[in-house]
Amino acid sequence: MVFGARAHLDVHSFNDDKANPAYPPFGSQLPNSHPDDGFNFRRGYTDVTARFHNLSFKFQNDFAAGTFPGSLREVWVGAKLGPGQLTIGQFKPYRGMEELASSNEITMMERPSTTSTGIYTGRQWLMGVGYKGIYADKLGYAVDIMSLAHTGMPISGSSYGGRLFWVPFSEEGNTLHFGFSYSVDNSGSESLPTKVVDVYGGRRGISQSLGIAGAGIGPSGDKRQVTFEAEAAYALGPVTLQGEYANSRLENTHLVAGAQKDSTIQAYYVQASWFVTGERSIYRKERGAFGKPKPISKWGALELAVRYDLAENLNQSLTADPCRTGTSKCQTQVITLGTNWYVREGLRFMLNYYLTDAAIGNVGAGTPDRRDTLSVISFRTQLSF
Repeated sequence: MVFGARAHLDVHSFNDDKANPAYPPFGSQLPNSHPDDGFNFRRGYTDVTARFHNLSFKFQNDFAAGTFPGSLREVWVGAKLGPGQLTIGQFKPYRGMEELASSNEITMMERPSTTSTGIYTGRQWLMGVGYKGIYADKLGYAVDIMSLAHTGMPISGSSYGGRLFWVPFSEEGNTLHFGFSYSVDNSGSESLPTKVVDVYGGRRGISQSLGIAGAGIGPSGDKRQVTFEAEAAYALGPVTLQGEYANSRLENTHLVAGAQKDSTIQAYYVQASWFVTGERSIYRKERGAFGKPKPISKWGALELAVRYDLAENLNQSLTADPCRTGTSKCQTQVITLGTNWYVREGLRFMLNYYLTDAAIGNVGAGTPDRRDTLSVISFRTQLSF
């Protein structure tokens, strides 16, 4: 039996974009569009993990997330069954490399738009059944069938999908990873909604809706989201490169000439990191994702990172309006520059600088394009054991 805890304390400073008098303001150009500068208790986890022969158990609560039981994160019982593990309870659906990485080990302070920060908005932990394993130490597989709800909510909606990943070679300082996932989310009347909301400028930044399944008025009640996602990563010595691409179809997001229409959201990111002090990222095969190493120097480990992230609704136009902006475009882009100092195992300081560009296009011929260029500096103190 192992007891653990983590605390992530963030502080943010915003540089809002100034409104252009040529067109109405939006995003950070609006007063009170986001919380003020200052501190934010991002996470406050306590957890217990136990194993007895072929049975395992995990209970995890986030005291920074609000009231119980909505603050519960992973709560499951697992058993070895055949070559893999059967899991029953609340856990993360098996979709995406960065989504499945631990919050203690993600390279940037926030996950990219190919995760529950964007494509799977608010659906990071669901209740259901899953099965995962790895064949010949190279081919990982996982499937899940879940309710589109978490603890404290009625059992409503459904989600199912799976993930495959292949590791041609995996050794310290030389690892290659390819992966693919597929998921279908069907929203119910009391479930979590099937929508895509991208947040640019960090956790306390600006929320931009990219579409909501079932928002189009019509005879059909379709509220389904179908997502394909591809992933690739390569770690060579102290350098790690990774990226993911997601293509998600939201059903019945809007009407055109009285007819129901679906819309497609694409999201992708590319990321590079470098341990200046020579450490090498650790590949965790049980997750099919990268983790972080222990510092090799008494002065700790220093990591530099950069990420480009984009999300957009491909169907947004002056005639089709799934984003509900009434404009010709619906896109967010974020460049994040990051520095991580791993003082010792369990203590990390993170500094992120976000350069954002949210574009909603124009409202007709001869009208100017509208953009929001918010920038943010965020700093995190992370403790864990």
